[in-house]
Amino acid sequence: MFRSDSDPLALVGLRVRADDDESVRRAYAWAVALHGGQVRKDGSRMIDHVVGVTRNVQRFAPEGYDSDLLIAALLHDVVENTPVPLSEVEARFGPRVASLVVAVTNREGETAADSAFRARDAGSDALLLRLCDRLDGIQRSGRRSLKDRRKFLAASREVHLPLAEEHFPALAAAMREALGE
Repeated sequence: MFRSDSDPLALVGLRVRADDDESVRRAYAWAVALHGGQVRKDGSRMIDHVVGVTRNVQRFAPEGYDSDLLIAALLHDVVENTPVPLSEVEARFGPRVASLVVAVTNREGETAADSAFRARDAGSDALLLRLCDRLDGIQRSGRRSLKDRRKFLAASREVHLPLAEEHFPALAAAMREALGE
């Protein structure tokens, strides 16, 4: 059963099972507090990106996914884009959320391919999260500089799309549509 009243999660298009309600709400509130004033390279608000990734996860995750996957989606950029250490993510939300967050946190000097394959090697939930993150980036790429957009979309076609086609066909279809293919 999902909540459908006018709460903050429902207002941003997130469906939360009643038994997952409190932990997902805490993650959402923390993400808003941490990312509230941040803006991405493409000019969009960081919190809008985080919510977009989480909606993608809800759309493409296999039936029966757990709340840890949603929480990790809400927090996937915390370690990368705020001063919060991974240890605090783990203390607040547990080791599984922390492992998913670290699996998709970009590392200095890492290529898009390195990041994608590291997520794949961490398991299907980490790969799903990485690909949902990429899909949101593709959808927001129109606001990037032409040079940056071309590079980003080329990596999306060469690396992320084949991984999606192999592991998550419905997500691959959404990526192809967003890429204009």
